Amino acid sequence: MKKSHAAILVILLAALFVLLRAASTPPWPDDWDGIGFVESVTRFDLDHFVPHPPGYPVYVALLRLAALGVPRPQLAANLVAIQCGVAATLFAFLAASRALGRSRAVWIALLIAVAPLAWRTGTSVGSEGPALMFACAAVAGATLEGSGAAWCMGVAIGLGLGVRLSWAPLFVAMIALAPRGERMRTSAVATLATLAWCVPFVWLVGPRHLASLAMTHAAGHFHVWGGTAIEEPGLMRAVWLARDLFVDGLGVDSDAIGIAIAIVIVMLTAVGFSEWRENGFPHARLLWLLAPYAAWITLGQNIHQQPRHALPLVVALVAALALAASGSRNPRTLGVALVGLLAMRTSSDANLRATAPAGEQLVVLADSSASQDRQVAVFAGASTRFFELAPNPNVTAVTVATFGDAELALGHLPSIPSRILVTGELEGLPRAPRSLVPLTKLCRDPRVDRRAPCLDVYEWRPALPAH
Repeated sequence: MKKSHAAILVILLAALFVLLRAASTPPWPDDWDGIGFVESVTRFDLDHFVPHPPGYPVYVALLRLAALGVPRPQLAANLVAIQCGVAATLFAFLAASRALGRSRAVWIALLIAVAPLAWRTGTSVGSEGPALMFACAAVAGATLEGSGAAWCMGVAIGLGLGVRLSWAPLFVAMIALAPRGERMRTSAVATLATLAWCVPFVWLVGPRHLASLAMTHAAGHFHVWGGTAIEEPGLMRAVWLARDLFVDGLGVDSDAIGIAIAIVIVMLTAVGFSEWRENGFPHARLLWLLAPYAAWITLGQNIHQQPRHALPLVVALVAALALAASGSRNPRTLGVALVGLLAMRTSSDANLRATAPAGEQLVVLADSSASQDRQVAVFAGASTRFFELAPNPNVTAVTVATFGDAELALGHLPSIPSRILVTGELEGLPRAPRSLVPLTKLCRDPRVDRRAPCLDVYEWRPALPAH
């Protein structure tokens, strides 16, 4: 094949890759955190979780830059996700091409491109996609020589911390990848890049206020809602991490595709392990770079409900499988099979994500019941955040924790709504109430929503007026 023909083919494949990502990007955030990110395009208010602490200033800056050329914040967030996902794959290819050769780089890029969790985070509102882009950029910088490596790595690490501070154990450990003699300079550049966003961010929020928010958020994260080992201790955390890696990350499951993926992974691992053992495990030192992050998420993150925290580990695992697929002992059939199976799983997951999150379905349900002369009130938990993106003057969404809170809040409304909806998020719902009638159950497949796949909705018919 002529070089010009090969270049055209690469361009066409890249365009197809971008178009497929765009087609599989949902028109809504997948979770409540994403709602805060979308809202942060037009306002920045950490007190009201727009976005939630620690603030993600570099990610918000990327969102606002994208919003300069598009009409809607949601579209800007989608563009950032797609661009960062594609850029991460490109940086991974460049890094592998310089360090391992173009043939192996193609395998690594292909598997990262179609891995289910990498695809999902690269087509959804969230900071993981941009964080992965900066992480891959840092790895690509490590393959340069001299001061170029220090500057590329330092800038990527510093900006990556501003995108997702919780990846700090990974970003800081990456400094060890810098060429010998450049690690001090890499650290210095990373510090400068961090200060470049940290100083204006602290000035904007206020040092005392930011410290107060950080303490409050940390207390909530570690002791109330963060899903850490303090709240959910035990060996199940290892099971959740394994599920995040293999089920959500690589598509292993109990169906035919999932079983086939598991078989191919086992076979590739056996082939790769045998070859790596003979070569003295040349890439084993990279495991030490991942160890601090793996320990952090296992103990300090909500791996039970948020598989996205495992993204760096999934990408590393995918890269290892790609090396096994391109090994001298492998006839490449297993690699081709894995690429095809992962693509099938990713396509299936994209189809599942076409169903809106339960909170978004609740918005549609309430809007369909409202009209000019028909007012609807919704009493719910965190799902009310979805109403922030599509306010309706005829729908009143009230965030409450218990059914008793809902009764008090109803009494403070200016008038009794025509229809009142209550969700199963509330504590203290009467078990057999005459006034609370089951209406529907809004669900999304748990493969793409571990946090809140289902939401019970009731119609509330108070026996007496609240006024």
